[in-house]
Amino acid sequence: MPVYNASAYVAEALQSVLDQTYRNIELLVIDDGSTDNTRAVVQRFDDPRVVIAENPQNVGLVATLNKGLALSRGAFIARMDADDISEPDRLAKQLNFLKSHPEVDIVGGAIQYFGDIKRPYTLIFPTEHEDIRVALLFYCPLAHPALMFRRSLLRRNLLRYSDEFRHAEDYYLWSELLQHVRAANLADVLLRYRLHPKQVRSEHSTPQYEVSVKVRKILLRRAGVDWTDADIELHESIVSGRFGANASYINRVGSWFDKIEQSNRVSRFWEPQALHRLLVGKFVEVAHRLGLGRPAASLSELALQYLRNANYRPERTTRRLYRRAKSLVRQALSR
Repeated sequence: MPVYNASAYVAEALQSVLDQTYRNIELLVIDDGSTDNTRAVVQRFDDPRVVIAENPQNVGLVATLNKGLALSRGAFIARMDADDISEPDRLAKQLNFLKSHPEVDIVGGAIQYFGDIKRPYTLIFPTEHEDIRVALLFYCPLAHPALMFRRSLLRRNLLRYSDEFRHAEDYYLWSELLQHVRAANLADVLLRYRLHPKQVRSEHSTPQYEVSVKVRKILLRRAGVDWTDADIELHESIVSGRFGANASYINRVGSWFDKIEQSNRVSRFWEPQALHRLLVGKFVEVAHRLGLGRPAASLSELALQYLRNANYRPERTTRRLYRRAKSLVRQALSR
């Protein structure tokens, strides 16, 4: 648990870890040069499982995360932030999963947002490895403060955060790591993720977005997609939900998704059906958000028909789906 000027929340975060149903833990707290009374709050916890490390000055999250990895001693390492709350059975569920799934090295779970919002809401991520990998094309589907991973990743020199991707260091790490190891998410809520004014007004929000775009560009290149600046602008409009409200826009989306799938048929960078599911879902989402009504429902039915087909082959269905979609969209917008 890296901490920096977190005195308002860190006690609740620490207590949620110490109250876990699984008790055999080491809680490593690394204070990154806090200037408030964070360290004093942490020192009040009279529990031998709490181990405190201190940076002599503020060195930033990336260096602090790497220090935490180096100092940790457990066979399994769990991440946690100083302003969040872990559910009591979080560690037990993740540990049991990793022990019963030796082929998986990283496991996360659903998170519930709370705090500076009108009402809590839950975010559930893809649970299967191939769906997680392809979801990286649009966002980070592994909630960083809710992860557990095997220490063996350190021994294999696969686990280290890069300062080159500061503010989205976890997004880049998983985009690289999941080419070599398998990940999963539990559908259960494992963590309550606190939203608060200081966090919302973070000075890192713009740099974080810029680095995230850089990660997505790298993924597209590795999938063999020869993108243009216009392609990236279109892709990022889908990522952010800033959809264009005309037939030309949704036609461009269909052509872009078709381009991605054609490139992937050559590179095999993503599992084809997982990619197809994701892009069909995104395409239907765009249609729904544009208020296309029945055409969007027709797209969804068409996509499900393809995915349920025992003889499903993306190379035979993708273009047909997008051509049909464009026709439906034109009909809707011409009324």
